[in-house]
Amino acid sequence: MTTNPISDLQKLTNKSIIELFSIELKPDIHYTKKSFDTTYQQSAETITVALATAFLELSVGDLINLEFSVAAEAPTAPVAISGIYTVDTVTSSNFTVKALNTLATAGKVKGVVNAKITNSQRQPTIFLFHSGINIKDKSNIIWQNNKYTRMPCEASGFKYSGKGTLPRPTITFSNLLGSISSILADTNLITPFIDMQTAKVTRIRTLAKFLDAENFPSNVNPFGTPDPLTEMPREVYFIDKKSLENRDVVQFELISSFDLSGVGAPKKLVSRADFIGVGTFVNF
Repeated sequence: MTTNPISDLQKLTNKSIIELFSIELKPDIHYTKKSFDTTYQQSAETITVALATAFLELSVGDLINLEFSVAAEAPTAPVAISGIYTVDTVTSSNFTVKALNTLATAGKVKGVVNAKITNSQRQPTIFLFHSGINIKDKSNIIWQNNKYTRMPCEASGFKYSGKGTLPRPTITFSNLLGSISSILADTNLITPFIDMQTAKVTRIRTLAKFLDAENFPSNVNPFGTPDPLTEMPREVYFIDKKSLENRDVVQFELISSFDLSGVGAPKKLVSRADFIGVGTFVNF
């Protein structure tokens, strides 16, 4: 990595800063998981995951978080970059994703998906979006080969004060079509009244010059050379609570992973997978 994105940020206007978000639901708390632990091979920019895909019922375009590691027989081999990927192709014995770098390696990979299938579609557990206040304010944005959907939302409160207190940002979504309430309802079926609490929210910022070429006419980035590995340090937060829900908007309050006031007791959240009576009255 030869470019310093912080120096470039100081030279460019705010219009050139691209702000993206991801929300990842937590398995067994927000959805019933189906997990896998298998092998992979990376050749150039293609990662092939060996798996009987009927087990996962994956479809092209599904989002999946992959965690790569070395194989026991080759402990010094390079490792593919772990993170969120979009499924490119699916066969009966494997699926492929596009890598962020060019590499020739192999090893172990594991991940989880939602076990719930509705109308032949797997219920998503990862949501990628941007507010539309970016360089392409009327469409989706491709970053690291993943599509970030334009969504009417507002995120604020990320500024650090320097007074010893950590920021507690808020993120507000339009709920006119009931889409956010629908996600909340699904998570509450697994853990009653959870309202997406503890879901991981990642704030991603990069510059327009580093965006994937697919974002621009003729697949040419007029601002510079695309570089999917160049971005500012990611900011990771967790949903602490739902502070507002009505027909118009849903608002969440976020906390940092370092915010000790966000640690609850008991630390483990008990779901219906642990005890079928959670959220109900049980007579003995």
